[in-house]
Amino acid sequence: MKRVFTVFVIAGLLATGVSHADVGREEELARAVDQFAAKLEAEWKRCLSNPNTRTTNDSERCALVMMQAANDAVKQKYQEKLVITQQYAEQEMLSKGVPALLPQAQEAWEQYVNADCRVVGALITGTASTTYQLVCEYKHQIQRLHALDEW
Repeated sequence: MKRVFTVFVIAGLLATGVSHADVGREEELARAVDQFAAKLEAEWKRCLSNPNTRTTNDSERCALVMMQAANDAVKQKYQEKLVITQQYAEQEMLSKGVPALLPQAQEAWEQYVNADCRVVGALITGTASTTYQLVCEYKHQIQRLHALDEW
């Protein structure tokens, strides 16, 4: 009986250790995305404060650079997740159908971002609407990086 109790205690400690490892990994991934976002936003602010940034088109270019960098990061992370998921399915660690679901989910997310940010652009009148739309897309990209880390 004492031995059974010891086995349960050890198993519980191991399980707790693994769950803490996952939490630590998730926190590390979240920190990395937050640092990436902070770097992009600092570069965006520098671009906006540049004396050569005078027009709405100039500020749009600043936002576009930030959004494109985040978009590229999402595409890269998505591709990595897709490859890993396919490997797991081949090793029968996941259902064979899961890799086929990922492109559907990514496409649905992209459609949502386009629709949501078109609304943002439509709500803002004047020449700044494109900048607001780009910033909207950027924010969604950062959220997607976090979501992809949770897969």
